[in-house]
Amino acid sequence: MKVKFVRLRTPESGVDDSSFELGKVYLVFGIQFQPGGRSPLVTVQRDTDKTPVMRELQYFEVVDSTVPDEWCLFDFGGGVYRLEPKEFGGDFWDRFHDADEDAEKTFERVVEKINAASIPVHCRIACMTGKDQRSTN
Repeated sequence: MKVKFVRLRTPESGVDDSSFELGKVYLVFGIQFQPGGRSPLVTVQRDTDKTPVMRELQYFEVVDSTVPDEWCLFDFGGGVYRLEPKEFGGDFWDRFHDADEDAEKTFERVVEKINAASIPVHCRIACMTGKDQRSTN
């Protein structure tokens, strides 16, 4: 899944969006659904330090809605659900933000897998063979 950052928050929101670039496309590493009509949250990496953070989907435009088969729906209670890679279940995010080395390695592996899956097949073949498979030469 990919989203494009299309709208800055108002200064009154108190949230700084300077770590995102307007018009840039970001890979999504999870979606959180919340009760009460609140905007879903997407997990994306900040440009400034590549830290994964949750941001309201309303500030993004979905440009690729494909969700990998390996993602799971986790129930956090109280009407909160999160759709994300199965590796991110349990206490993963607590460990990741506590700088747990295993969690950081897991995140890197998942990012690589999502990146590889988001590259069109003809581009992957071209990278491996040096030939663009769309051409007839």
